[in-house]
Amino acid sequence: MDADTMEELPHVHSSWCLLISTLILALTAITTSALRSVVRYSFPPTLSAHCLLDLLCGLELCVCGFELGVILDIYDVPLYSFFLWTVLVWQAISWGDATANPYSHLLRWQAGTQPAVQAVVRVAAGAAGALSSYMMLAPLWKYELSHFHQGRADRSATGSCGDDLQVSMISGTLVELLGTLLCFLSGFLLSDLPQLKTKPLLITCLDNAVGVALVIAAFDLTGGYFNPALALGIKLGCGRGGHLQHMAVYWLGPCVGAIMAAPLYNGAKAVFAPENARDKKIKKLAQKVEQQKKEEIVEDKKTK
Repeated sequence: MDADTMEELPHVHSSWCLLISTLILALTAITTSALRSVVRYSFPPTLSAHCLLDLLCGLELCVCGFELGVILDIYDVPLYSFFLWTVLVWQAISWGDATANPYSHLLRWQAGTQPAVQAVVRVAAGAAGALSSYMMLAPLWKYELSHFHQGRADRSATGSCGDDLQVSMISGTLVELLGTLLCFLSGFLLSDLPQLKTKPLLITCLDNAVGVALVIAAFDLTGGYFNPALALGIKLGCGRGGHLQHMAVYWLGPCVGAIMAAPLYNGAKAVFAPENARDKKIKKLAQKVEQQKKEEIVEDKKTK
């Protein structure tokens, strides 16, 4: 075998591994999307149906998170960033109002659109999906279709996996808080730009590009999760910090950041871009219409 052929072998091998990981990501996305469609069309929009949808979101979220880690090992940050952005855009489009993200339910409860009990139950459903992701993916890794899957199931198991937190618990909590806060602020800002208001898909693409940049920025500090369910499914029980540290960094930080985002953005907007009288009237009218819709939904649920 000549020298040129020898040089090509690692590249061919890595390309095969990348193909396997891409197929796993695609299969996960298609399967969970199909199952969500079945749930939506087969069951009425009850709490049980919503929980099933959130469970599937948690499963998809963490299976993709695990496999994206494989892609990171193959081709490092640049290609990983592209795949991460693609996955995030897909999830933003395909999930609808279902979500595995705990602070989304927290914000809905805070806004009065979801009762506290329902929020807690749906958070638990998303967490269950996240925690079941390893059990779904590990048997597939055992087949070692890719040499980057060799031994990965054992290395990713609870108690054997490494800790992504490379700073103190307080610093890590602040990093996750700030990252989540900036993710929300970028979304608010992009949605308010007049040039983008009629282009929701472009907003989603740009918003997730910002999210990917923030993840990469926090890589060497906390892992840049900014999503409690994702961290729960991938990193619970990893390292020596214990569950308390995990909950503080990956749950408390992002949830506080999510709660702070809207008041902070609205406050800054009131100072730097105050609304005129006409805009205020339109906004109040829109809020009144939205409130009436919420009341009608509540009444419909009561009658059913």
